[in-house]
Amino acid sequence: MAAHEIFICYSSKDETKARTILEFLEANGFKCWISSRDVRPGRNYQESIVGAIQNARILMFLLSDFSNTTGEVKKELSLASSFDIPVIPLRLTPTTPNAALQYELATRQWIDAFPRLDAALDRLLAAVHETLLTGAAALEQSAIEVKPRHVKPDPHAPTGKSETSRPPIVAPGSDAFEAIRALLAHHVGPIAKILVQKAATDAHSIDEFCEQLASHVHPAAARTTFLRAARQRLPGGT
Repeated sequence: MAAHEIFICYSSKDETKARTILEFLEANGFKCWISSRDVRPGRNYQESIVGAIQNARILMFLLSDFSNTTGEVKKELSLASSFDIPVIPLRLTPTTPNAALQYELATRQWIDAFPRLDAALDRLLAAVHETLLTGAAALEQSAIEVKPRHVKPDPHAPTGKSETSRPPIVAPGSDAFEAIRALLAHHVGPIAKILVQKAATDAHSIDEFCEQLASHVHPAAARTTFLRAARQRLPGGT
């Protein structure tokens, strides 16, 4: 399964509008997953849906008169809730959600895309950025709040400084840092920069640095490919 950030949940009868939204988001750098394009031939449809939602960072729900009465939509929203995936509802028509959807969407903020879809696209993009940055900020804050480990000073170190003062594995802004960030961003999106900064500070070796970042990459085959490519971009990598 290709790495993606946004799962698009919609009724097949809204395919044209769903494709417009898909093209807009991908033109702005966000990889999307949509069933009509991304379920591979011969793959189990339901398993593909579950995996795609589980690996997404946002579920984009297109509410319309059609999706309001589609049972599969409620299942996808329930999966997003169980996986703790944020939902951005985009209302394509002035539809009131049915009782089942009202429960799933009770705490969500709507974006109305009628009567003109194009007029709502900038607001949609801002909502995606805000949702991703909120998650990144939470991760960054948790990293700040982690207490530093007590490290016994090295008596043989000429400066007498403890290990906590060591330089990062990869210097922020360096060619290697940007190369690794770009690799990871393909899998996790804009949060990659924060993850690379944290790993560069926490890791004690290049191998540990790479392994920490690879833990955010799914599935296993993509993780292996990422590790190999990351090591090649680091000083002395092969």
